Amino acid sequence: MKFLRLSVNALLCGLYFSFLLALLVLDLNINHVLRPLDLPRLALFLLASYGILAALLCLLAAGIFRFFSGRSRETKFVSPQFLTLGFSLLTFLFLIIFRENTVHFASFFVPGAQAAVRAQLIALFAAGAAGLILFYRYHLRRRPWYLAAFFVLAAAAYLLAAVLRSNFPVPDKTYRLARLEPKKIARRVTILELEGLSFEFLFPLIGERKLPNFSYLMENGAWAHLSGFTPSDPVLLRHTAGTGKLPGKHRRISDVRYKIPGFSGRIEVVPRFILFRQLKRLGLLRLLPNDAAAEVKDIWDIFNAYGAPVLRFDRPVEAEDATANPDAAKLFATEFVALKDDASTLGDRLKNAFLRDAKAEDRAFKAKAESSPQLFGLTLDGLNEVQTYFTKYSLPELFGDIKPEAIQKYGPVIERYYHYYDGILSRTLAALKEDELLIVYSSYGSEPLPFWKRLVEWLLGNAGVSAYHERGPDGAIFFYGSKGVVRGRNVEPVRLVDLAPTLLYYTGLPVGKYMDGFVRTAVFTREFKEENPIQTIASYEDIIIGKIP
Repeated sequence: MKFLRLSVNALLCGLYFSFLLALLVLDLNINHVLRPLDLPRLALFLLASYGILAALLCLLAAGIFRFFSGRSRETKFVSPQFLTLGFSLLTFLFLIIFRENTVHFASFFVPGAQAAVRAQLIALFAAGAAGLILFYRYHLRRRPWYLAAFFVLAAAAYLLAAVLRSNFPVPDKTYRLARLEPKKIARRVTILELEGLSFEFLFPLIGERKLPNFSYLMENGAWAHLSGFTPSDPVLLRHTAGTGKLPGKHRRISDVRYKIPGFSGRIEVVPRFILFRQLKRLGLLRLLPNDAAAEVKDIWDIFNAYGAPVLRFDRPVEAEDATANPDAAKLFATEFVALKDDASTLGDRLKNAFLRDAKAEDRAFKAKAESSPQLFGLTLDGLNEVQTYFTKYSLPELFGDIKPEAIQKYGPVIERYYHYYDGILSRTLAALKEDELLIVYSSYGSEPLPFWKRLVEWLLGNAGVSAYHERGPDGAIFFYGSKGVVRGRNVEPVRLVDLAPTLLYYTGLPVGKYMDGFVRTAVFTREFKEENPIQTIASYEDIIIGKIP
């Protein structure tokens, strides 16, 4: 009976912890409109996983305490003392998770939501601290109202946190539309997004004169480290680059949504650092495509509205399409002579990444030559894939015992991949027109996996991973144009949100004041800036370009 009583109290603690986690999940999902039964429904779902884990933790803590203290008091089926201490300690455990997640997802929260999140943190911290103080006071004076006061405070703190979540700011709705006269866009822009591009590799290779075209960009254009943010999900970052707005404003926070049994809400994001996504392995989560319509106009929408032709290739080529390209296979054999016949898992990863990039590049530039767009974009993700799995061979001193033959075989892979991208850059520069601006960038860089993260990946079955971009390391950006762009200048600081307003300015279009980014005028020459003053409007969401229907 003792164990049964302890188990009941531990399960109640687990249920409390599930309610706390439910609050965090709904905080992160800023597009979800909170309904009265959302928190209890989500808490019941979480009870089957995290609630049980919290209950087991409470049982373990109670067992250890009883063993070392030598005390074996009878516990009631619903023990106010057990619950007060358990709720208080679990509150502090949750606050650690809450704090880490709200910092990691800080870009999701506009100022009003940031203030609400801080208030939630303070309220729950106050409740947890009050619980420990009142628990201590109860053991000194044995007055039951101390424990009752804690439950009232805890309920009030949670209710306040729920109310704060329900009052998260919602996007402004446009009711009055202004009209903006359409105009011809005179200049052209080509954007190459090379995911994973990092000065940590670029600087040494440029210094060794192994990347002549990247070197040419640095000497004849503007360049900078590109500051991003977390979470560094490529889809989310791409929407930020295109809109000049952080996720809290553009609201496109994921390209997937999570189907939770018994919960019909819009869950697009799940908490980090607690292995939440692993619930899909247990069949408790299902991933579905997120087909929600974009709520904010990006540069592609704006150019389309002006009637300017655009061409965009930002989705990876399917593997079967890539492997069917004989020209790409020949190019791979040229770039990676020592690995052309490598049939290992690593060799297949490299080959598939390369063939995807080669196929995408070939298709995109053929289409560009045929249609001559004014805004062209191509995204290649092969380098990011390669750095994820081959960094330990390029930087073996950071990873301990790696066989010399493996280092000799795979060590040059990342360098060769940069060389391949340098060749793409050569072909791009050769095709540029006189009035065309070239932007080459990556939203994030890459950094070696720390030991603890390697251990986590090993436990999850991803032992080959050796680099990541989870913390949003700086990427790289280059601007080049025959007219108007400064030469050989570091133009830092440049943020990802600055890309859209800077591009709009170059093409002579108004910049939205509601954007989070700014025009980086340091990119342009003094003469260009004098001839082209910055034009602004409130927001592209508030206007119609052309006739109002």
